[in-house]
Amino acid sequence: MAVAGAPITTTLLLEQLRDESNQAAWRTFDERFRDVLFGVARSMGLGEADAADVAQETLFQSVRDYRAGKYDRSRGRLSSWIISIAHHRIADLLRRRGRDKVAAGDTTMRELPAVETVASAWEAALRDSLFRRAWESLLCEQRFSAGNTRAFELVVIRGVPPETAAEECGISVDQVYVAKSRISSRLREIVSALSAAYEDGL
Repeated sequence: MAVAGAPITTTLLLEQLRDESNQAAWRTFDERFRDVLFGVARSMGLGEADAADVAQETLFQSVRDYRAGKYDRSRGRLSSWIISIAHHRIADLLRRRGRDKVAAGDTTMRELPAVETVASAWEAALRDSLFRRAWESLLCEQRFSAGNTRAFELVVIRGVPPETAAEECGISVDQVYVAKSRISSRLREIVSALSAAYEDGL
């Protein structure tokens, strides 16, 4: 989903989540962290369906337990709390898969990930999510021409040589480098604003 306007801070989002009737707050929380949790689960080697289940279960438990007063901000960061829940959900799923394999006669047991491994995966998935949202936001701004944004996507995101990108987009190689510089600068601004909002309370 594209970012429109100033993103809500996590601190304010948590305040809104206290109200069980506030569906908008739930949707924002879901949109903000579902793809991060999905990325974490996938990086742990889970398939798409299992990763989606882990993300769903973690989101549901996080909000349910938060509303029940089980999160104490004075005892740790919200991200650490969510990571701990995700770690348990991933471990539970892997244990179930392990038991199923044993029942089927497969004695190969998979090692459960450490919480530190899940935390590292969270940081990487969050960075990826922030970049995707920043990119979507930049495209919605329509501040740059379609040719320039396409050239940036080809060179920076897809790793295409500047000369090839220039030919495909109908611009010069110098223009590709200018577009790369200007768009990179704007993306850094958007990522910085998103990061500030996400990290406030996270």
